[in-house]
Amino acid sequence: MFNWSIKEIELPLKFTWNISRNSSDIKHNFIVELRNGSLKSHGEVAFNVRYGETREIILEKFDEFKASAPQDFNGVESLVAYLESLDLPQSLKFGIESSFVHYLSILSGKSVALLMGTNVVSSVKTSFSIPIMDIGKVEAFINDNNLKRFSALKVKVNRENAHDFCQEILKHTNVPLRVDANESFLNATETIKFLENFSNLKRLEFLEQPMHSSMHDEALELKKHSSVLLMADESVINGEINEYFVERFHGINVKMMKAGGYMKAIKQLRQAKILGLKTMLGCMVETSLGISSALNVSGGVDYFDLDGSLLLKEEPYKLISEENGKIFYSYIQ
Repeated sequence: MFNWSIKEIELPLKFTWNISRNSSDIKHNFIVELRNGSLKSHGEVAFNVRYGETREIILEKFDEFKASAPQDFNGVESLVAYLESLDLPQSLKFGIESSFVHYLSILSGKSVALLMGTNVVSSVKTSFSIPIMDIGKVEAFINDNNLKRFSALKVKVNRENAHDFCQEILKHTNVPLRVDANESFLNATETIKFLENFSNLKRLEFLEQPMHSSMHDEALELKKHSSVLLMADESVINGEINEYFVERFHGINVKMMKAGGYMKAIKQLRQAKILGLKTMLGCMVETSLGISSALNVSGGVDYFDLDGSLLLKEEPYKLISEENGKIFYSYIQ
C-alpha cells in the first residue's frame, strides 16, 4: 500500500538570487516521499510564483491528492492520467510523478533513463547563472565563485541594466554568454536595440525569453529581425511544442517543474527535435534531487542550465557533483 507524504525544506543560497521579477536569499522547496513497505523514494517540488504557485497552494493541493489517490497504481501512465484529472500545480505533479518513477527504479533495479526510454548520459556541461547585481561587484563575483571553470555563463538581466551589465561581464570572461531577460523587455524594438548595441555578438550564444509570454505578435516580429538564437522559457509550460514555437523562437527551455513530470518533459523535448528546434534542459533553484532528475532525461539535448543545486550554501542530498563546469551523478566518482 502506498503512503504519500510531503515536507518543506529550507535552502539558504550562497548569494542573493536577483532576477528581473524578484529577489531571494532563501528558497523553500518541498520533498514528496512515497513509501511502500520497506521501500521509500522521493521527488522534489521547486514551486515558482511566476506560474501562480505558492507554499500554501502546494500543501493544499497535496492534501487533495493524498485524500483521493488510489492505494496503488499499475504503472507510470496510470498515475499520470490520474494526476491530469486533478487541478494540481505542475511542480507538485512533477514531485509526485518523479517520486513514483524513482520508486519503480528502486523496485526494478533499472535506471530511470531505462524506465523512461531515454539515452543514458553520465555527465553534461552546464552554464552557471550570474544574478543581477551592482556592476561594480561583477569582477569579484566572477573571481570569488571561480566562474572561469564553466564553458558558458547565463546572465540574468532586466531592461534597465542589460547593456552595461553584459558589457561588464564580457570584460572579465572569455566564454559564451546566454542572456536571460526573464520577460523584462517591453517590445521587439527595444530587444532589437539591445542586440544592435551588444559589442560582440559572437559571444552571445542565445537570448532567452526577452519579452512576456503573452506578447505573441511581438515575438513574431522579433524573430524576423533577431541576429541571435532566441530561446523560449516562460512561454513553455506543460503544453505541446508545436509550430507556434517554430514561428517565434529557435529553441525551447524545458524544465521538469514546468512540464509537470518526466513523461511530459520527454515528450516536449522530442516534439522540439522533430520540429528542428534547439533544446535546453533548465531548472529552478533545486537540490541535487531535482537536478539529477533532469540529468536522467538529458540524452540528445543541446544546452544545459542545471546549476540550481550549485547555488545552495548546503546541498542536502549529494546526488550530483560538479567539476570544471561538468555535472555528473555522484556515484560515478
